[in-house]
Order: sequence, then structure tokens, then C-alpha cells
Amino acid sequence: MLALLGPVSKCEVFPSLRRRHSKVHRMTKRVCYVHIGPHKTGTKAIQWFLKEHRTELLKYGYFVPESGNIHGGHHAIARIFCGKDVPDHEQSLAARFAQTIREMSCETVVISSEALDALLRNSEYAKSFFNRLKELNLEPKLVVFPRNQSQSMNSRYTEVVKSFSRSEAFEAFVQAEIHHPSFRYSYWIGLADAFDAELIPRPFNKETLVRGVVPEFLLAIGINSSQFGGAEVRCNETAGPFTVNVAREVLRSVAPAGKPLKWRQAARCKQKLAAYLEQKGWTDAGYCGLSTSLARHIEKQSCSDNDAFAHSVWGRPWDEIFATDVTEAFTPNDFEMRPPDWFTARRLRRAIRKMNALAHEILSDPELAVEAPWNDVAHRSG
Repeated sequence: MLALLGPVSKCEVFPSLRRRHSKVHRMTKRVCYVHIGPHKTGTKAIQWFLKEHRTELLKYGYFVPESGNIHGGHHAIARIFCGKDVPDHEQSLAARFAQTIREMSCETVVISSEALDALLRNSEYAKSFFNRLKELNLEPKLVVFPRNQSQSMNSRYTEVVKSFSRSEAFEAFVQAEIHHPSFRYSYWIGLADAFDAELIPRPFNKETLVRGVVPEFLLAIGINSSQFGGAEVRCNETAGPFTVNVAREVLRSVAPAGKPLKWRQAARCKQKLAAYLEQKGWTDAGYCGLSTSLARHIEKQSCSDNDAFAHSVWGRPWDEIFATDVTEAFTPNDFEMRPPDWFTARRLRRAIRKMNALAHEILSDPELAVEAPWNDVAHRSG
């Protein structure tokens, strides 16, 4: 795992440290909790809590930087620190963060971005990110919430479809993604070792959902959630089969050759779909593309890495930590597997016609089709 990242030389990776050596040692060494997701593990609930409680957290010595994001995720800071391009209006966020860190006397810093789940798997981005933390004399502690792959894959499919990023059938998505590195968690052990960072893994399992992911996250960074009101923030439910089918059919219609939409185009389509379904009272939840047999197949492909990770960080087998997840039974409700009744099908046709018209308007707006790295979905995800 360390070989993947390559040997780390502080002189080579962090040349600016040599110039600032004396200045850095005059600064107080502070902990920086870096919450890296992954996707669909309550990240928005955590980020919303951090955003809404910035002032209160600072009283306890925890500084949460401004995010520039409505949900509170520090995606711009994460991308800039990794050396990625961001829109002009986000350029100043990292600079303001660094300046504030140098001027204030907080003991602990907290940043959260699930974009880091993909970005830090690139060795150059990882070196750049940890370089920036070291320049600010921040000691990284990585907080990650591994999730059982079957549930994770189902939730991620729902998200990428309703975000107008993917439109293939669920089983095709599974076959394409089942060996993707983002579903392997042992990587984080090697990354933490390579950059002298402490790894703080917390399982995102059924028990965590019952207790609440926000209290679990606060516990991971040394805070008792009883000190705060609103720590019971719940995770967002996944979209339902109606939402998934509308988004999937619309994207297939407006991008028949499979050419991805620009990030701004996709984000606007997602926004318009959510607003339309809410207006009509057709919002749904609980999409499931899994069958029980498919879930067990997915888990079998991950079992070796899962056990290696679980034994290393928790000293127990994965199936014991995720006991209720790995035995969960599933019945798919995807309309391509289980066609809807005639009344739902009629609504579905109406929604697809409306969203097709809106999507064509969105794609004709030149401001949303800007050719820039930050407006490319694949580039943004690392």
C-alpha cells in the first residue's frame, strides 16, 4: 500500500517547509480532523451540523472554516489543497482558511468533504493535500465511515442517477463499479501511515443509523453530543424508484450517446427535478435495486479486503461489525425490474415529458456549459 503512494520525502514533497522552518516552529501545533466520507454515509448531516454550530464549537476550541457550500461541505478547500481547479468565486476560501488558522488560537480544526474519498486516492493530490496541512502546522487525523458495500452501492446508484451523472441500469452499474477502489477501505490504512496521520474509522452500520451519525462523528473527534442541541440530525433518505426512473429516462433522452452533462448542467437538472416532484407531491424515497442474491455477490467480492481492514482497525471480523447489514434481505423496487401500476406509469410519463423539456432548456444555456476543469464531473471527482 505504501508503495502505491511512493516514498515520501519531506524535502521533496514539501519544499516550502524548508523556507518556512523557523516560522512553522513558532506556531502552535494543532490537530486537524479531516472527515473524508465516503459518499452516502451521513456526510451532509455531519456537514450541516458543523455549519450550524460553528460559533458554539469554537467555544470548545474547535474551529470549523467557512465552506461556501449551502450544506457546509468543505469541497472547495479540499480541491484547492489537492491542487485542483475551482470556480473563481471559490478561489479565496482556502486563502481565508489559511489566514484565519495563522491568526487564531483555536486548539482543533475540523473540515469535512466526501470529495476527499476519491481525491486522496491519487498520490499527487494526497501529497499536495497533506503538504498544505503541514505548512499550516496542522496534525491530520482522518475520520472515515466504512459502509457495507451492498448498501453503499445501492445508495450511490441512487445519488448518481438523481444527480444526472449516470443512466445505466442498476445491475450494469454494479458490474462496472464492483471492483472500484472506492469500495475498498484498506487503502486508508496505508495512506494514514504514509503521511503520519491517525486513522479514526467508525462503522456506518445499522447501529450507527439508530444512534445517529452526527453523535458518532462528534464522539470520534472528542465531543460529547449531549453538549449540543440538534445533534440528532438524521441522514437523508435515498430517493425512491419514481425519482430514479424519471432522472434516468431524461438523461438517456438528452444524452443518448452517453456524453456526460457538465457539472452545472447536471446540478441544475437535479435541482429542477427535486422542485418539480415536490410541487406535484410526487417525491418518494427508498429506492432498492438489490436482490438478496446480488447483495451477497457484492459482499463476496469485497470480503477479503473487508476482513483485512476490520481486523487491522477494530480487531474483529467485518461480519461481526456489520452483522445486521451482511444478513439483510432485499426486494428490488426499480421500475425496470418491477413495472409500476398503470396510475404510477401515467404520472411517470407526465414527469418525464416535463423534465425532458426543462432539461433541453438547461442544456441550451451557455453559462451552464462552460468549458473548464471545475465544470467537468469526472475532473471534479478526481
